[in-house]
Amino acid sequence: ERLEYDPNRSANIALVLYKDGERRYILAPKGLKAGDQIQSGVDAAIKAGNTLPMRNIPVGSTVHNVEMKPGKGGQIARSAGAYVQIVAREGSYVTLRLRSGEMRKVESDCRATLGEVGNA
Repeated sequence: ERLEYDPNRSANIALVLYKDGERRYILAPKGLKAGDQIQSGVDAAIKAGNTLPMRNIPVGSTVHNVEMKPGKGGQIARSAGAYVQIVAREGSYVTLRLRSGEMRKVESDCRATLGEVGNA
């Protein structure tokens, strides 16, 4: 619906209007504009701004707002310009490369948003 400034964080936020009329704020991904459509769920398209389980995201993709445990909410790569890269998928785990170079394994059922955080 619209992008907004949040004085408490480095990244802009986006007000999203869902089909059922509910409105919620999300971290605004890079390149998102007012009026763009985003999806969330297991069948979401592979497009910047869409949120889906990492088992459905191709290896090599950059993501942000990554969950550490399924359903807990995003905890990694939430500041402006932040992202992590999916480098491997092994069984029920996905390996992520953080900007610091650290490698981190998380469950593949954890969700992430495609692209990097905007306002960098």
